[in-house]
Amino acid sequence: MAENYKIFALKRVNLEDVDPLTLAGYKGEIDLLKKLENLDRVVRLFDWELNSDKHTLSVLMEIGESDLEKVLSYRLNAEDARFDINFTRYYWKEMLECVQAVHDYNVVHSDLKPANFLLVQGRLKLIDFGIANAIQDNTVNVHREQQVGTPNYMSPEALIDSNASLGLPASVGKMMKLGKPSDVWSLGCILYKMVYGHPPFAKIAKYYERIMAIPNPNVKIEFPSFAIGGVPVPPGLIRTLKGCLQRDQTLRPTVEELLSQRDPFLYPDAQLEAAVPVTQDMLNRILVNVVNHCRVRGIPKDEELAAWPAGFFAKIKSALEEGP
Repeated sequence: MAENYKIFALKRVNLEDVDPLTLAGYKGEIDLLKKLENLDRVVRLFDWELNSDKHTLSVLMEIGESDLEKVLSYRLNAEDARFDINFTRYYWKEMLECVQAVHDYNVVHSDLKPANFLLVQGRLKLIDFGIANAIQDNTVNVHREQQVGTPNYMSPEALIDSNASLGLPASVGKMMKLGKPSDVWSLGCILYKMVYGHPPFAKIAKYYERIMAIPNPNVKIEFPSFAIGGVPVPPGLIRTLKGCLQRDQTLRPTVEELLSQRDPFLYPDAQLEAAVPVTQDMLNRILVNVVNHCRVRGIPKDEELAAWPAGFFAKIKSALEEGP
């Protein structure tokens, strides 16, 4: 506690038995925190000291009240645990804003999990940049020589040796290519846990089998219609989950897209504004009109067909606004 009664977090690490790779990770975290020190969504680094005589590393940081892992554990382990869409939507947006802040600096966190989102005065902030890397200019991926991350939240590409997939010999060593989509996958795993009570592959008990299942396209990820407590899952939320958990990283949405008003989970009202209710009777009349049109005028040309959706939408919307 400081003289002004402000409380800080002091992180002290004994370096006597630390290997060079781990030490490099600690130093890398300090460098990144200094680089991101002006970001409100990243935990603040106030000071640090590397004491060579005592073999210790001391880091003075911003303190939080809790972290998302503890918050989720408290809710999910309750006897009456139920999916709360408002709670989930709020913290999902908080997580996205945290990750967007570092992605804007071309930093891939690489180890996103609930415990790495610190709760500070009601808002989430990112912590633990020990294995994060900055993406170099003119590239889209971070290259790693070993698998890193937390298994339940690791992306498929974090487990695939790109050198082996290119047919290179084992003597070349392993190389995993991680980019911003890797963080999106991890976010999707956290969201999945908030909805269903566990990450996508957590039910696979054996560690090795779980690791192998993540990149395996033959292992289907289930998206049940009902969440914890039997609460129905909105279709927009399932769409968001499926988008984040695409094994092909090129098909995943960006964090920016997930935060946009086009996202069906964060902004369901915006989706409704661009939709109209269609009854079975109305659908029947539309199909009859289409068939009669084809009988009389033949199959429409591509140009004409391309204009039909907008035309039908406008007519249905107009009819609903005019009323009976």
